[in-house]
Amino acid sequence: MSLKSAKNLIRDLKKQGYQAYLVGGVVRDFLMKAKFSDIDITTSAKPFEVMKHFKAVPTGIKYGTITIMYDNVSFEVTTFRTDGPTSDFRHPDSVIYSDNVNDDVMRRDFTMNGILMDEYQNIYDYVGGQRDIEHKIIRAIGDPNERFKEDALRMLRAFYFQSKLGFEIEPVTKQAIQDNTHLIKELAMERIHAELIKILRGKHLKMALNTMIETGIHKVLPGLEKGIIHTAKLEEMPFIDTFFALSFTLNNGFIPAKWTFSNRHRHKYQKASELALMHPTTIPDTALYHYGLEISLLANKVNFNLGKQSYQNQSLQDRFNNLPLKSELDLALTSQEIMDIVNKKAGAWLGKLKAHMIDLILEKKLSNNKEALTNFVSTYEV
Repeated sequence: MSLKSAKNLIRDLKKQGYQAYLVGGVVRDFLMKAKFSDIDITTSAKPFEVMKHFKAVPTGIKYGTITIMYDNVSFEVTTFRTDGPTSDFRHPDSVIYSDNVNDDVMRRDFTMNGILMDEYQNIYDYVGGQRDIEHKIIRAIGDPNERFKEDALRMLRAFYFQSKLGFEIEPVTKQAIQDNTHLIKELAMERIHAELIKILRGKHLKMALNTMIETGIHKVLPGLEKGIIHTAKLEEMPFIDTFFALSFTLNNGFIPAKWTFSNRHRHKYQKASELALMHPTTIPDTALYHYGLEISLLANKVNFNLGKQSYQNQSLQDRFNNLPLKSELDLALTSQEIMDIVNKKAGAWLGKLKAHMIDLILEKKLSNNKEALTNFVSTYEV
């Protein structure tokens, strides 16, 4: 995103007689000399006034937010406002426009996200955000209990910033999280899920997980409590898929329906947990065949992190590549040949027989060649 274009947009807003500033993550990241992706602008101009002067779309008009296309870049521009009460613990039921930028700052989540910057890179800090960035502290603006009741997702956002930045959550804010963990249950699981993924990607995840345990928020994340406790003890943090599969393995393979996984991911975690529980110390060739390489690798990572297996990434791949067959189509006898040998029409017996033969071959108790299989089928009681 172009900071230069954002500054020019602010200049143009000011030419029209309005106040305007950069605010939020872009200012925080600018001060920390970090990369930024989103640029938010706050202004005294009302949405209809902005739309009168610029090419804009009312993307969040209920909350005073519009999106401006400027220099072929889209910017979210929000009118100075105060927020009314909330009934869903996520969004205000109404907003009140203000001419005072300080009103807008005071409704925001954390001090490091409440710093303003103008087009000349002058900083306006009414909440001590610069000081907290310098001291690596996450502090709610104003009364943290009020901030979290306004938007309960802010509690998870605190852990996201901790995981991303390695900052400590200051004691009063941390206590407010502990006192309001029950509000997480009021949020849509899609939002919880999305924020949790962001937490799990942070390079300071271990720190964030320990604070989640300290505040008790791990207890309101269905099926993840044991997984968070165990993962926080590990030296090296696992990847996201491993974390979920490990958590559900510790949950005896149960995945709460509330989680909004795609069908593919739910299947992956379900099968990996099932395999990890079934074969905690080693994955036999029969399981490697039936579950496939991807699930077997994930189950191994789960049991490795549980201290039950060695890390077998390469050996599992080698074993999979060297399996004597990958599907029933690799059997040296076709279905028709089997039916001819036993002189019987197709039925459920045929599938059972082929599955039995495959397991014997994988267990190295039967060779996958026509002669050996013919002899076996000839003596098999159908």
